[in-house]
Amino acid sequence: MNKKRNIYIIPSLGYGGAESFLLRLIPYMEEENIVITLYDTQYDKQRIKDKKLKYITLDPVRTSISDIKSFLKLIFSLNVNDTILSWLYIADLFASILKILFFWKKFKIIWNVRNTVIKINEYSLLAFIAFSISRIFFMEIPKSIIFNSRESMLQHLKKGYSKKKSSVIYNGFKRYVPIKKINKNKFNIIYVARYHPQKNHKLLFKSIEIFKLNYNINFKLHLVGKGLNTKNKMLIKHLKYLNIYENIILYDLISPISVHELFSKSDISLLLSSYGESFPNVIAEAMMYGTFPIATNIGDTKSIIKSFGETVSKYTTAEKIATLIYKYYNLKNKNFEKWKKQKKECQVFAENRFSIESSANKFKKIIYF
Repeated sequence: MNKKRNIYIIPSLGYGGAESFLLRLIPYMEEENIVITLYDTQYDKQRIKDKKLKYITLDPVRTSISDIKSFLKLIFSLNVNDTILSWLYIADLFASILKILFFWKKFKIIWNVRNTVIKINEYSLLAFIAFSISRIFFMEIPKSIIFNSRESMLQHLKKGYSKKKSSVIYNGFKRYVPIKKINKNKFNIIYVARYHPQKNHKLLFKSIEIFKLNYNINFKLHLVGKGLNTKNKMLIKHLKYLNIYENIILYDLISPISVHELFSKSDISLLLSSYGESFPNVIAEAMMYGTFPIATNIGDTKSIIKSFGETVSKYTTAEKIATLIYKYYNLKNKNFEKWKKQKKECQVFAENRFSIESSANKFKKIIYF
């Protein structure tokens, strides 16, 4: 009898939330795990180095004869015990085409949608085309469709996705570093998001400018994400113009462990995205260290945060954000014991609700039963 195999098809393994969750999930999945990327980034090999999985890339530039042979051998060997889990729209379309081409084979396909519904000007044109084709022509292909937020599922149902096939599984996490002792005399803010219009750094920087101007407080803002580095001359010029450059530390892309190290030392975490978020990983990850989030109410953000932070409208003002930052600064400095108690409650809540083990078990139920 053929053994069970889980085959994950994903555009790439860059440092996005969808990619990061997949790499957290795979070590908890049973049987053989195989990852296929449609294009290869400079980070892929490093990110899978310690994972027990087989990796194949079909990137037109970086693929090899060996990869192509491995892919063809795998595809022709697909059987009833195999499950293809496609990750993101482009991979959903790719997997569906494979199912049509190999219609006589009995392998299962599970689509994984990791964002709210996109507009043509918000993501790549290819992603929008894949989304449009899949929802119109290929809805009969997947056995199941997994969303990482209820808001994402509801939006996609309105666009024609199958209700009977759809379910929600929240992303899962684990702590990479110990909980650090709270430093009463420092105030650290962290913002983890690539430098992209979706992540709304414009609102962040204006909020920080007002916070600094209005309250004259000593603080540090830790900026983590692709494009947030000293090589970005336009960014540096803008930060200096706002007179906040001296309060900011730029990290660019760093490892998940390093990100968690910063979460463990930070007091609050901000995410002010204006569209596209379904389940913002960085909110739940920060909360696992008792780091209070302030975030725009996109996707399932409000459900993630509950009472352990603040959600605001995506149309909120910088003045409002600055006021909320000060609220948490004030709580820490005026009532430190209450601050410590609430941080612990936040940490325990996130650990209980967003464990990677819980997420993996829900995936297994859909795959294996």
